Amino acid sequence: MKWCISASAVRLSSGSDLGQPCDVLALTGNLEILDIHRQTAFTFDAHGRMIHESAPNQSPGRRFSFAGCRDGNLAVVRADVPEPVARELVHLVASEPPLANAESEPVHLAEYRDLLQVEVAAVEHYHGLLWVFPDTLKYQAPTELVLSGTREGDRLLQGLGDSMPASLIDMGFRTQEDLWQPWRIAMANGQIASIAETVRTGPAGAEVGVDTALQLRGQGFGAAATAGWSQHPRISQVMRFYSTGRENASSRRLAERLCLRFLGSTFAVQ
Repeated sequence: MKWCISASAVRLSSGSDLGQPCDVLALTGNLEILDIHRQTAFTFDAHGRMIHESAPNQSPGRRFSFAGCRDGNLAVVRADVPEPVARELVHLVASEPPLANAESEPVHLAEYRDLLQVEVAAVEHYHGLLWVFPDTLKYQAPTELVLSGTREGDRLLQGLGDSMPASLIDMGFRTQEDLWQPWRIAMANGQIASIAETVRTGPAGAEVGVDTALQLRGQGFGAAATAGWSQHPRISQVMRFYSTGRENASSRRLAERLCLRFLGSTFAVQ
């Protein structure tokens, strides 16, 4: 696989220009971009089988999943799935119509279920959506943004201390180690409103996860933090991705607000 580097300006506006010109991956093939995400989201062994998700906690991930775009599909099979089963799963995915639309459904669901030997009632199906950030992202941030790896970011962490506030615990952050760097945080009246953190990293990509305080949702804080995350110096030269569950309406609105490029759908079986 080959890709090239080109220079594009990524800028974020919040009264002043916080962005800096940076090099980004210039890829034109959707399937190539999809493979970049595959290598970003998962860690594979020498045989191409998934060992774990490429998150700081190295979660084991689902036994089988695949993602699609208008040019095709790419499968991910966990290393503990028997080899004959894995080969048949990959073969079926290759014959699937591309999961290119938000409402796309796999046609071989029954076969996947039989191969993985799971009962119908016990199957956990996950339908997701995947976007890629544009080379240039402009967003008028309505609030103060704090960047990890800066003096402001260090001061914010020091202020949190050893005991996380209830608002962050409600968002799933119980310790400072739960803030996966690099991150960008949107503030509201001196309090943390939204956190955009790096939930997956690979050699040529990064994926953002976004959490916003319940009482502050729908006010643009999540979009502001996410836009700011996308131009963090540590990830500004790789492909940046955003994904969510198909039924998550608020996350879908965030992608629309930032004008992210829709890449395709994902499907997984636990």
